[in-house]
Amino acid sequence: MNRSALAALAVVVSTTPALADSTVAYCEMVRDNGEMLKGRCIWSQMQGNVYINDFNHYAFAFPAAEQGKTYERTNREGAGPSFKRPGYVINVYWDKPAREPGGL
Repeated sequence: MNRSALAALAVVVSTTPALADSTVAYCEMVRDNGEMLKGRCIWSQMQGNVYINDFNHYAFAFPAAEQGKTYERTNREGAGPSFKRPGYVINVYWDKPAREPGGL
């Protein structure tokens, strides 16, 4: 392999992120005005950074370095975590709440 090919391979390997722990979950977003959005989501965490994807076509990132600065995280016993930012709160549930019809 020539030097330029090795350099290109090194760039690809060094910029490829480590795989995150991901799972299908149920999310609800409650806005300060009382509006609610509920549905299936993909929750993942990597090195303390949390990502919520495929939540009614929205995606959210909660970087570990921003905790306590731009958002507050609360770990809830028996459910997933809760993330509060100005204007809204997102609650994550590992299992769909019994009060909600249908499955994940």
